[in-house]
Amino acid sequence: MGNVWSYYEDSVAFDKAACLSSGGASYECSAFYTSFRRSAAKVVLQQEASGLTSEREQVLLTLENWVGEASVLYDQDGEFPVTVAMQQELAFDPSKAGDATRQKDDGGVPATLEENILKGLCSNPLSTPDSIYKIMVQLGKRLGGDDFLRVVGKYPRAARLFASQQLIARSDVANTFQMNVLREDYSQAAAIVGKAAYGDRVLDAKRNRLEEASKLLRVSLNISPPSITSAISQSASKLHEQCVARSADSFNQVMTSEMLQLLETQRAMERTLGIPAGLLVGSSLVETIQKLVTLHPVHRQALVMAVDCAEQYTVPPRQFWWTLLRVLARTDQWETLLALARANRPSIGYVPIVEVMLDDDKHDLARDLLNVIQDTDEHEQVLALLEEDADGEEQEHFHVDTL
Repeated sequence: MGNVWSYYEDSVAFDKAACLSSGGASYECSAFYTSFRRSAAKVVLQQEASGLTSEREQVLLTLENWVGEASVLYDQDGEFPVTVAMQQELAFDPSKAGDATRQKDDGGVPATLEENILKGLCSNPLSTPDSIYKIMVQLGKRLGGDDFLRVVGKYPRAARLFASQQLIARSDVANTFQMNVLREDYSQAAAIVGKAAYGDRVLDAKRNRLEEASKLLRVSLNISPPSITSAISQSASKLHEQCVARSADSFNQVMTSEMLQLLETQRAMERTLGIPAGLLVGSSLVETIQKLVTLHPVHRQALVMAVDCAEQYTVPPRQFWWTLLRVLARTDQWETLLALARANRPSIGYVPIVEVMLDDDKHDLARDLLNVIQDTDEHEQVLALLEEDADGEEQEHFHVDTL
């Protein structure tokens, strides 16, 4: 959802509200957004929304061609999401899962010659992917369907190679998903479904994927922890690894639930603003805020809705202000940026805002902002930036005159 949670007590279960309240962040966010909402409402009253059809069309065109975060984050070959839409149904039936304990390699002799060779190749760091692929082909001729997937899934190196080949060559994730379900690695199966959800543009399809991921994560969390006897026999590092894995599942389950909630919030906002379906739905939390702020010049409600959305999902004030600065500068809403910065001191301070203004040659706006800065040190920093910028302009003019 846009935040990093590095530590949450000693409990396996992740509780976002408890994490926020423990450091006073919840109260800080509430107070910040209460004050900021008043400032945003004043800006909306002072600035009339443009009634020009051309400007509205331009804003909608910007949203339709928005460069999504997924396009930036997953830019390597073989990573999710791919450009090809995943049409396969990735459904998990808990009633067919059997005993909810992870399968473990018993270290016994493999049942077939091909599996024995595969095991040796996967454990040999000098073996090549081509040799592993060839023996998997032979194994596939002997075994079929789930039996083949169970064997390949026992060896991580072979499993990764198989999943990569299926994705790149056939845009297929169903077999990889099934392989993880058969191994009872429900956490990884949930990750596959969750990543596939990024490629879905239709609300119902995306919602179904995320609900499936949430269900798998719950199953993973419900797997019985090791008994006292087995815990004693395991090393401390192994127990810690299991605890970390369960903590990650708990975090991902909470975030998946919030993403499902965000989908409904986005759809409701689309209806309220009267914009085409799909312009907000499916975006990340930060992207949603950016798009709402982009809509501000043509929709009077959009800016306040961005504030409401950020507060509802507890976006830290500093992150919210960085998001505002980025999108207001990118969409040339400089007067709005100045008005909001003058109303209350930004959580990120004035220096970054002045730097962005000067980079875009908005010298007059930067000077106007100087008058509202109360902190002496910050005032001196901004003044130094303005003087440095003025010196740079003089040198540039002198250079032009001498040519």
